Amino acid sequence: MSAVSAAAAFAPFASLARGTHSRTRKYRSTVLRGAGAGAPEHSATREKKTTPPLAAGVVASPSDDATLPAAKPSPPPSRRETIASALSFAALCFVAQPPQAAAGVTGDALPTVLVVGATGQTGRLVVDELRKRGGADVVAAVRSPDKAKKMGLDAGGVTLLPGFDVTANATALAAGMRGADVVIVCTGFVPGNPFKMGAAAHAVDNEGVVHIVDAAKAAGVRRVVLVSSILTDGRTMGATDSPGFKITNAFGGVLDEKLVGEKYLQASGLEYTIVRPAGLRSDPPKTTLILTPGNVMASGEVSRELVADVMVEAAFAPRAANKVVEIAEEGTFAPGYTPEGVERYLVGGEEPSGFDASAALTRSLELVTPRVNTGGRVGRAVADVWDSLNDVDGAAGLLVGRAVGDVWDSLIEGARGSVNVLDV
Repeated sequence: MSAVSAAAAFAPFASLARGTHSRTRKYRSTVLRGAGAGAPEHSATREKKTTPPLAAGVVASPSDDATLPAAKPSPPPSRRETIASALSFAALCFVAQPPQAAAGVTGDALPTVLVVGATGQTGRLVVDELRKRGGADVVAAVRSPDKAKKMGLDAGGVTLLPGFDVTANATALAAGMRGADVVIVCTGFVPGNPFKMGAAAHAVDNEGVVHIVDAAKAAGVRRVVLVSSILTDGRTMGATDSPGFKITNAFGGVLDEKLVGEKYLQASGLEYTIVRPAGLRSDPPKTTLILTPGNVMASGEVSRELVADVMVEAAFAPRAANKVVEIAEEGTFAPGYTPEGVERYLVGGEEPSGFDASAALTRSLELVTPRVNTGGRVGRAVADVWDSLNDVDGAAGLLVGRAVGDVWDSLIEGARGSVNVLDV
């Protein structure tokens, strides 16, 4: 996913809660500190001067990865608190919860997970994570089987589905998807000829996602987990002047194309989880994972390993259905773009021996509450009326609509915390 890899700061997660699976990670991940449900706004908190990262989906160079210093991490919980949290998470999420039941599969059959874009940098990590976990039949959908075999994707019982190209029509794609319970989509256009980037982004991130969604419906797939990018809905956020949006969308209007794909998936009737990563890095995680609702982050970086972990958890967690989440690592936000109250969404702490990181991450995904939408719809309607009466289509109507939506959410819907009223 190259061009959309420096912009990779935005992406996806999947649907199957895992049982007694336990793993140890070098990165710190496990305890959710505070289950804040409100959607924080961007604060003007100042940090050390850094170069804003590109958005998700655009490949960053090693020098890009090194530009954002980690902020001072929050003090970790005590070992006693961490172990207690782990036991609570395990009891709440995984006791008597076989993976096949979580995926909606009955009997002795294992769920089948199809990974689209499996030869990409993030896709191969998703396949690796699924392979390590077990408990599912894994199918890697690839264009070139020779390339996939050289990468070792077919090891460990993974089945290859060759000749899978998202630019093909839905009927052709559906034939390969039949039998899959979950589809994890890790595709993104690769920037090349600057005069053709717009067409490439449209073909892969817009029409390609539409083809996958139509094929999934025809094939009887239960859930689609889509990797996208932060700032995909930047226009609604009022973040079009942010460095992240400007730089990322310069690659063929990729954020606008991704938004079309996201909206099509959300309206499809399929279960979905949309994971929006911040700028993607290929090195291991350095700091604590932050996982928020959609339309919160406008900058940041995240390791592809964490993106893969979140997508796989989303594929199996029952309550991850129909959610949009954004992920980044603590301390990677550009100056002035640290979301207010972001500490409520930390998924981390010192990891003791034997800690079930999978359980903690899944619990965090389930606790992320979608933003209040009613005010957003009311606000958008008011904005449309305002613009039509004044024969304009600009910022004035948006501001009026946002104000009306804020009042609606705070007085009528009892919104918790600040919300983006146009997040529909």
